[in-house]
Amino acid sequence: MNATDFAKHLQRMLAITDTGLTFTKDPFDRERYEDLREILSDILRDTTELKQEEITELLRPTGAYATPLMDVRAWIVEDEKVCLVRGRGEESWALPGGFGEVGYSVKGNILKEIEEETGFTAHVGRLLAVFDTNRFQLQSKQYAKFVFECQLIEGQFQENQEIVELQFFDIDQLPALSEKRITKEQMKILYQVYQGERAQYID
Repeated sequence: MNATDFAKHLQRMLAITDTGLTFTKDPFDRERYEDLREILSDILRDTTELKQEEITELLRPTGAYATPLMDVRAWIVEDEKVCLVRGRGEESWALPGGFGEVGYSVKGNILKEIEEETGFTAHVGRLLAVFDTNRFQLQSKQYAKFVFECQLIEGQFQENQEIVELQFFDIDQLPALSEKRITKEQMKILYQVYQGERAQYID
């Protein structure tokens, strides 16, 4: 078993114990799920570079059925160049966006993220792709990553709590990317869909 498959199995076991602890009525089953989470905690501590507080947060029961989460990203092109932002304290870049928040539609989430990160109001156009992070950037949680074609309307970029820099880059001259947020493979797919060279991509 390779490292990727092992990580997916750990992720799946965490989801199963989350759901089990949420719905079980049997005290013995609850004890078994809690024991399993302790074992998973030991495995994570021994096989990953996560800090103890990160492991504790990861193992915190959700109190709900465990399902993939949502991430939204904006594909903004001006003069044939793609908009990327750089987070505070980071050297790598990503498409504007972030985790979906409860109470907002998918498009509402992306509008909120664009305004917070870039300072611009925007128009949300077509959905370019939905990516499964388990394929492209495996991490502790599984996300469905929605990427929309967007156009900036008005505003001005100002450094803020999250983002310190905004630039437009040629697709063939991308800077170092924040791989947990977007990969070069995903950027290539998005550019091809944007150019009409391939059908909408869902994985």
